[in-house]
Amino acid sequence: MAEKNHLKMRLILGVLTLTSLAYCQETCQTADEDPYLLFGTKTAYTFANKGIPVNRAHDIPGCQPIAIWLLNRHGSHNPEADEIPDLQKLTDLKNNIIANYKNGNFRNTNIRMCTSDVNLLERWEWNSRQNVTFAGELTSDGYISTQELAQAWKQRFPGLLTDNRHDYLFKFVNDQRSETTFRAFTEGLFRSQADNYDIPKESDEKLLRPYKFCPSWTKQVEENNDTLSQLRTFESKQEFKEMITNISLRMGFNYDVQREVVQRAYDMCRYNKAWNVAQISPWCAVFSKDDLKRLEYAEDLETYYKYGYGSYMNQQIGCTGVKDMMDFFKIHVEHETPQQPRATVHFTEAAMLFLSLTSFGARRDAAPLTGDNYHTPTATARHWTSSSISPYNANLAAILYKCTPNSNFQINDKYQVLFLENERPLYLEGCRVGLCEWNLVKNRFGLIADNCNLNFCNSATKANSIGLSLAVFVFITKYIF
Repeated sequence: MAEKNHLKMRLILGVLTLTSLAYCQETCQTADEDPYLLFGTKTAYTFANKGIPVNRAHDIPGCQPIAIWLLNRHGSHNPEADEIPDLQKLTDLKNNIIANYKNGNFRNTNIRMCTSDVNLLERWEWNSRQNVTFAGELTSDGYISTQELAQAWKQRFPGLLTDNRHDYLFKFVNDQRSETTFRAFTEGLFRSQADNYDIPKESDEKLLRPYKFCPSWTKQVEENNDTLSQLRTFESKQEFKEMITNISLRMGFNYDVQREVVQRAYDMCRYNKAWNVAQISPWCAVFSKDDLKRLEYAEDLETYYKYGYGSYMNQQIGCTGVKDMMDFFKIHVEHETPQQPRATVHFTEAAMLFLSLTSFGARRDAAPLTGDNYHTPTATARHWTSSSISPYNANLAAILYKCTPNSNFQINDKYQVLFLENERPLYLEGCRVGLCEWNLVKNRFGLIADNCNLNFCNSATKANSIGLSLAVFVFITKYIF
């Protein structure tokens, strides 16, 4: 009988324990073996890519690569100068969170961080090196990852990416970060010889940052309040407000902190993970996985309308990359003998990756992203995800191949173009696993290139010019893609 009662008590305690766990929402990042690591445009390349696939999409039977066009984003960097003052406020926030946990003043004891996460946060300190002097510069991880990416490209295309400096033309925007990225990339390519080479290079702002020279885009897209209307809709939803409440409770506050406070903690969480992918970020502990997914979607809404398909003008202004690629490939197609440079390599920023993909017609969803459809299949399986489109070290590549007739029954065109996004085949309508026949490329992207100009940006008859240009571009994208 005593044994029976003892067994019954153990069962009751087990049920109570399971019930307690079911209702408890305590998060413990330090014990999580599968954390959520997709942080929008501040995602580390290794998290976005999750390893390069073992298939060799770049090996095309009967075809040899003869030219490569490559658009790169820089690696991880220090906070920008205008971010530093807000991020420094996290020291006070940390002290308040630690005080909350020591005092035990919780409105809801079930929503909280575990002890090990609190201890980790208590040891966090603002790095004094994160100051205006070094603002925006590449981190050591950003420098090394850029070197490694260059080495990966060279290993993939050894006959194309050679040690001959005349095979290259590098273009970058006119800032310290892009120049440092150029240096890291060329060191990855040429190793110790990089400093001895007079590598062909030039700054081309209008190609790589066309939006900086377009007052019309600035006014109608970047600074237009309507551009962020879907983001505001999403932030007004009850579930987003509940997310703010839960994050506040996890910080130990009995009131909702401001959205800006949440953003600071989120930015430091993702900066930390990009700076050191192997280290746990103390600030990530204040978020659940669902919180991080909602914050990621919020950035997707912002980039979709600011740089993507949410604004027609984005498809037009992003055409400079398409035009540059087509001009480069035409030189190689129109000459039977090998031409130099064989590789044109660009270094730019996240916005240009988004805009270029939009002009290429890639990452297009069947329905637009909105602030109302977060839980719909469209949003859940969306193609437009800033974490995978433009993480640190994001890249968009197009490789031109010259093929031997009849050597491959699947190849009907003498020239083929393979499109890769972050080293993976890029889906484009009418192509096979990123591989497109030259005739398709010439007809589709040649038309975009031929109609690519920034005249509408400063036109005296701005409204008419924009209307006509957009009408042409909408026609192209509607009937060709």
